[in-house]
Amino acid sequence: MEKKILEKILSARGLFLLTHENPDIDGLSCMLSFYLLFEEKRPIPIVEEIPSKAQYLHGAESLRICDGEIDLPEGALIILFDAGSEDRISSKIRSKIINPSGVIVFDHHRLEETANLFGVSTEFYLDPEEASCSSLFYRFLKACGIPLTKEVAENLLAGIYYDTGSFRHDNVKGKIFGIAQELLDLGARPSYITSWLYENTPRVQLEYLRLTLERLKFLKNGEVAISYLTWEDFERLGGERWLNDLAGFLRSIEGVKYGIIVKEVEKGKIKVSLRSKAPWEILSLAREFGGGGHKYACGFKINGVSLQDFLNLFERRLEDLL
Repeated sequence: MEKKILEKILSARGLFLLTHENPDIDGLSCMLSFYLLFEEKRPIPIVEEIPSKAQYLHGAESLRICDGEIDLPEGALIILFDAGSEDRISSKIRSKIINPSGVIVFDHHRLEETANLFGVSTEFYLDPEEASCSSLFYRFLKACGIPLTKEVAENLLAGIYYDTGSFRHDNVKGKIFGIAQELLDLGARPSYITSWLYENTPRVQLEYLRLTLERLKFLKNGEVAISYLTWEDFERLGGERWLNDLAGFLRSIEGVKYGIIVKEVEKGKIKVSLRSKAPWEILSLAREFGGGGHKYACGFKINGVSLQDFLNLFERRLEDLL
């Protein structure tokens, strides 16, 4: 399969690199690693916004913000990282994709079903047992015999660090340490990665954290920690690009099994981030609302409802479900 996918990449007339809405370090690490390795093909990595910490990734200056100046020509090959369905891609980006020649998906999320994306032939390189998309993409590159530079190794190790919570999450298996060692041997610097991931917190993130703690509510005898952010918060503080994993922070509280952040990203548009401690899975709750993700880290979106109405409904549902 790897050789077939590589042949499609090398023969493509144009390459557009995408990841999911609200891009994170894992998806961006893969995108930029691809860009650096296939730079002669002039791939274009497109996002709807650039997260604050993405600037430390090698090749970050190549990221293009999707706006009116970007026209995606017909016949290009779409490479999608860390997402296996169209609805996980920003609607702003989706609206610009016209008649691609094909789609290749690199993803480590469990998909209920796979189908051709954008109505064209789609190759899926999937493994839900992989700890991150970065480790999955590294396995692909290794199988293809593509040599990695120090910069690519560092990007991929950053993606692994991020998506495993510095090797703390349930998705960490023995083989991930072997991959990490191979990336270290190629020159990746853990101290550089951990410094910018965990020791460069923007002050605006502290304001988001303050608001989250002010509105924090405990349900189910303290087993559920839930809070919310409003559209006005995002307008004042500069949007989702400044958010870190607040639901994960709430999950870390002693006695809490489930950490939940409800975000009113636009009026009438709500996103919910769900995190839980093993062995208490929370993916079924995300799926009930049409979302998805991992067993202990997932989420969903809902439209056409006010923040307060949703919070009232959702808190009642939490009391029934969990």
